[in-house]
Amino acid sequence: MKSKQIIFGVCVVLMSINSASAKSWRGIEPLHSTRADVERLLGRPTDDKTPYIWIYDSPEERALVYFSPGVPCEEGLPDGWRVPKNTVVGVDVYPHVRRKTSEVLTAGKEYETVQAAHTPTRWYTDPDEGITFTVQDDAVSQMSYGPAGKEKNYKCGEYKYAAPVVPGVKLKGIEHYPFDEFGNIRYEDAQARLDNFVIQLFTLQEQEPEWRGYIVVYAGRRSHIGEAQFKANCYKNYLVRVREMNPANLFAVDGGYREDMQVQLFLGRTDYYPPVLRPTVSPKNVQVSKRRLTSCNQ
Repeated sequence: MKSKQIIFGVCVVLMSINSASAKSWRGIEPLHSTRADVERLLGRPTDDKTPYIWIYDSPEERALVYFSPGVPCEEGLPDGWRVPKNTVVGVDVYPHVRRKTSEVLTAGKEYETVQAAHTPTRWYTDPDEGITFTVQDDAVSQMSYGPAGKEKNYKCGEYKYAAPVVPGVKLKGIEHYPFDEFGNIRYEDAQARLDNFVIQLFTLQEQEPEWRGYIVVYAGRRSHIGEAQFKANCYKNYLVRVREMNPANLFAVDGGYREDMQVQLFLGRTDYYPPVLRPTVSPKNVQVSKRRLTSCNQ
């Protein structure tokens, strides 16, 4: 094991100067390198207990290499890549000694940035090279190597936003996580959750009117036709009619399908990108009743 780490450490030293700006990592290029290529370049992993993740440890860093399971793309699910089984789809690198952001990012290059909502963490992405840098306290804590921008045709699909984004408009990238989320609960119980949501939204709007809310509903694997949009409309109508929320500041969205019905409530601003919809079950794999819901209490 020691000899393996020494060899791996030598590779780190020899290639460390250009590794942060190259689209490949240690000669491994997502969507083009295979499991056999990884073993040839790095030897056997430190940990291979997870079938499609190999872990390599060295004195300088820890690296996680991700492989495709070779599962075909499914309709309605944007996640995944059209590549054979055991093809590398990404590499995450965690350096033990963190370098300053200015030492890693290329000066003058324009990165796509996303700011965490409640922590100083920020992500810088070079979409052309497929590299994302995670920065905390002005130091790079993680480098993620993914497919280059030119490889987008291999992607299973494109993620959709919870609200329209005008083409060409640049908005602020802010981390989105639900203010609240719940399953298929009673309508009366959902109203209590919605009350807390709208109170927070009103409070934010008192300071800055640009704040708005998103109600995203995912239907379950077994559901009624149009159920997600119907439920989302029920919740929005309650906030508009009973809590007197401006309907222009609320988005009721059909998010697609998940294993079970799920409701997510998000807060955002007009100058933020909206939340991304993340369905996990293809429409081809759901059982949809032709009977439509007629009451919010159903």
